[in-house]
Amino acid sequence: METVPRVSLALSLAGCWAVTGPGAVRGPPGGSVAVRCRYQTGYESYQKFWCREGGRWSCSNWFHIVETDGSEAEVTRDRVSIQDNHTQRVFTVTLENLAWADAGTYHCGVGRTGPDLRASVEVTVSPGKSRRRGVAAGEGALLSPW
Repeated sequence: METVPRVSLALSLAGCWAVTGPGAVRGPPGGSVAVRCRYQTGYESYQKFWCREGGRWSCSNWFHIVETDGSEAEVTRDRVSIQDNHTQRVFTVTLENLAWADAGTYHCGVGRTGPDLRASVEVTVSPGKSRRRGVAAGEGALLSPW
């Protein structure tokens, strides 16, 4: 029987894993949530962004709630800030003074020529204890009530 060489699925989907996020975060009304998104080597100087599915700042319309210019300088827009760390290859998006309307699906991403690289993050606003969901140790959300 002749064996057929196998191609690693990881190789064929390498671009899909260029950005990773926590998957889901939760914070209380009036509290804050920080979302850490990691990216692969080579994207350090690229623009990083945070957008929401649907609505005014829709990802599908290429509108970003907040974005960097590729530098490590913190950028703030209203209650949302973003800051990149090139050495650790991670950028952090912080949502402050959470409101019920902030709940929904967001994307943290890297802007580039061609399709952007993104990871989905479900934000839940819920009274009670803040917690992390769906994150590996050392990654994901840092939650702090105000």
